[in-house]
Amino acid sequence: MEPRDSRRTSSHFGRYASLDANCGVQSQTYLVRCHILVRPLAGHCLFTNFNVDVDEDILWTPANSLPIQHSDWIDDQSNFPQDTLDFVLFFHSHGQNVLGQGQVQQVFDALDAILSLPGYEAMCADSTYVDTTTNQTTCEIDGLVQFWNLDSQQFATQVSSDEETIQALSSSTFPDGTKVSPNAIFGQAQRDETTDLLTSCQGYTVVIRFPDTDAAESFEDDALDRILDLRQQWNDDSTKRLKLEVTADGSFSDEFERAILKDIPLIPIVFVIMSVFTAIIFFKRDKVQSRSLLGFGAVLAVLLSLLSGFGLLFMIGTPFTSMTQILPFVIFGVGLDDAFIIFGSYARTNPKTKTEDRIGETIDDIGISITLTSITSTLAFGLGCLSTIPAVYWLCLYAFPTVVFIYLYQVTFFIAWIVLDERRIQHNKRDCCVCITAVKEDPKDAEDEPETKVISDEEPTAQEEDRNDNAETKQPLGNMFDGFMARYAEFLLQPVVKVLVVVAFLALAAICAVSASKLSQQFEFTEVMPDDSYVTDFFYAYEDYTVRNSINPYVYFRYVDQSDPAIQEQMESYVNDLVAMDAVKEQPDFFWLRDFKAFLNDNSDQVGPLTFNQQIDRFLSDPVLYDLYGSHIVRDENGTITTSRVEIYFENVSEEDVNDQIDTLKEQRHVTARQPINQGLKEWKFFTYDGIYNIWEFYTKTQEELILTTITGVVAVTGVALIFIPHWTASLFVLPMICILYVDLLGVMQWANVHVNAVTYITVVMAIGLLVDFIMHVLLRYYECSGNRHERTVDLLKTMGSSILVGGISTFLGTLPLAFSTSTIFFTIFIAFVALVTLGLAHGLILLPVVLSIIGPEDDIPRPKSTFSSKTHNKDKMNMESNSDDMDALDEHEKQLRMTERTLQVTDHVESSTKVPTDEE
Repeated sequence: MEPRDSRRTSSHFGRYASLDANCGVQSQTYLVRCHILVRPLAGHCLFTNFNVDVDEDILWTPANSLPIQHSDWIDDQSNFPQDTLDFVLFFHSHGQNVLGQGQVQQVFDALDAILSLPGYEAMCADSTYVDTTTNQTTCEIDGLVQFWNLDSQQFATQVSSDEETIQALSSSTFPDGTKVSPNAIFGQAQRDETTDLLTSCQGYTVVIRFPDTDAAESFEDDALDRILDLRQQWNDDSTKRLKLEVTADGSFSDEFERAILKDIPLIPIVFVIMSVFTAIIFFKRDKVQSRSLLGFGAVLAVLLSLLSGFGLLFMIGTPFTSMTQILPFVIFGVGLDDAFIIFGSYARTNPKTKTEDRIGETIDDIGISITLTSITSTLAFGLGCLSTIPAVYWLCLYAFPTVVFIYLYQVTFFIAWIVLDERRIQHNKRDCCVCITAVKEDPKDAEDEPETKVISDEEPTAQEEDRNDNAETKQPLGNMFDGFMARYAEFLLQPVVKVLVVVAFLALAAICAVSASKLSQQFEFTEVMPDDSYVTDFFYAYEDYTVRNSINPYVYFRYVDQSDPAIQEQMESYVNDLVAMDAVKEQPDFFWLRDFKAFLNDNSDQVGPLTFNQQIDRFLSDPVLYDLYGSHIVRDENGTITTSRVEIYFENVSEEDVNDQIDTLKEQRHVTARQPINQGLKEWKFFTYDGIYNIWEFYTKTQEELILTTITGVVAVTGVALIFIPHWTASLFVLPMICILYVDLLGVMQWANVHVNAVTYITVVMAIGLLVDFIMHVLLRYYECSGNRHERTVDLLKTMGSSILVGGISTFLGTLPLAFSTSTIFFTIFIAFVALVTLGLAHGLILLPVVLSIIGPEDDIPRPKSTFSSKTHNKDKMNMESNSDDMDALDEHEKQLRMTERTLQVTDHVESSTKVPTDEE
């Protein structure tokens, strides 16, 4: 099959080159235009529409999923009492027995510290809970303090020893007659089989339920400050037996936001790191020829891209999350790749020609390359926007325009900066100190740098043209990597080395494939907390010293006549089926229907003749029963039950084993779906729900979306390569290489003990767009080079290798500050990106060149010499031809094509001749 003709693509980039040459002529104008663009996007929107979203229910729950539907119904339609803001205290002694008078006194000390805070009674006045003993509205408090009616004075009066304390704690009911739920208030409790007295206990739990009001949220902050101070005092006092842990309803969000804000200062650090790195890359010993200031311009272009992209999303109100926070580090790393490639090509042009002509030749040379990789990266993030998971969707939505802005700023702002820097050199101004003119160079120093003086208006002779053309591929980038790549290319392509490379990478792929198959899902939400978070301490202690985890879903009954005995039977049957699950140990502690039937049996003579609604009235008139079930039953104005619920406990579900959680979610759905009353219905009449279902739903969707995103991403970038790279064989290299890279990345992540979770999912989504850059630049350069396979491969490594290597290093340095993040999960991202960069460079600069040198195509792929440079170097020939009658009859477009063909003929003739051609020739 014949290679595709690339002249049409080249002609488009010839016009593109003319545009960038115009950018070079009007460099200051373009810089001003970029400033005008950034100012409203970044300046105004950053400080007006910045919105941090840390609600885990919103971030990770797939849109329109079953948990979202049930949650919306519970909040908006069920009419259950408004959820309370639970303030939880947990007391422990690192696994030791906490039974005793002194330990219980410490519990009362912590409780009194909260009850004595100013505003407590006023805040609790908005609660829906009524204390049956005092008949006053107050905040409900659950825990061992109920044995003494929440009164520390009563405890001090009634208890004088550890034995009396244990006797009181061992009771099966509280003084008001309410049954005790031991696992809810005691941690790892053990009892004497004979006396039923408690013998040991590893923890106490006390829950204070604040009303869901603004005043309560403000009070919650004050209470947290007071308890955290008390916690520190107890830690410092060796006489205190108990350790105090605390969490509140807003603790997770507050600590999540603190982690974000605490890591934001890392963004200026990455800017400094990248500025220093680029300054070193562009540095030369010569005070004038050094281009460190140009390196700073490249970093500034990326910064402007970030400000523009983020400002645009702030303007439309897109939330900023902790996942979005990782994007600046990634963008700073990958955003400089185009700058290195642009300047690398610019450095290879003839320094004797005019600057705007060199800019045109540069874009002709690498325009397709940087455009192609920008398209693939944008496409990869664009596909991520199809995700149903908001955290992933929002991150990709931020990345999508930012990558586009990077491309635009590199080909406008950075190009203009190159022109200004070139003018500085022509005026003999010092690098970084542009106001100082350098003294005449020492002859020894002058030998180290190529002459950059612009030639006169006279056109070069044929001999000078030939030398200038050859110089285009001999001008080094001027850093330590260029010499290394030249020596490296010859070493890599030795037959023995190529065999070793192929064998080594095949072995790596096989090992990584096996390793990738062992990847498991695991996510601990504490990983997104700051390292010093009190929330992390609470949940680790609660997990270690209690038998009951925090997974306690409600079972809901709706849209049915709950007075119907047949419906009641189905309700009980549903609860029994749920209890039969592996995740559940025992029947619920309190179930209104079960106790209602017991109430009817005990009072059959009094309530038997009454209607169902009247029986419910009598049932709830008991203060103890109302206290238990008043919030579990919703009735309309006629007293008819519209919906009800019962709480069960998933005590056998590991909070660390994601597969166990997914299995539990699926099993309870299977139990729910097979209930006779739910069959054939889209909206189940019986169902279970807990907030943890939101993240479990994320886990169930992760694998599906990851597979879908991977397949569509790989197919998309392969299609882009097939369209834009001027040879049909490109896709035969892109597809397998991306697949191998992807498998290797997953395998290495498994070696590093990185699990599939929310953050690694996002990393893998980004990996498609980042890994393809290492492949595309190499492939496109190979197809643009001439000669046999060996010559093409050597040429691509010499001309593009150093830019790719430096770009890979910049990506690593861009994510380096994440290693110092306050949250464990961002360090995980750093590990993943180290693997990504290492594998990308290895496959792009080692394996792919070897493969191309062995089986790369050797067809004569037409790549016309730069349209822009052809017009510049052959102006006299074009002037001679312009007087011919045939040329006058052609329009401007046809003239361009005719002169391109004539230029190719002249160039081929000059290169094949052993002597300087005569004027007739």
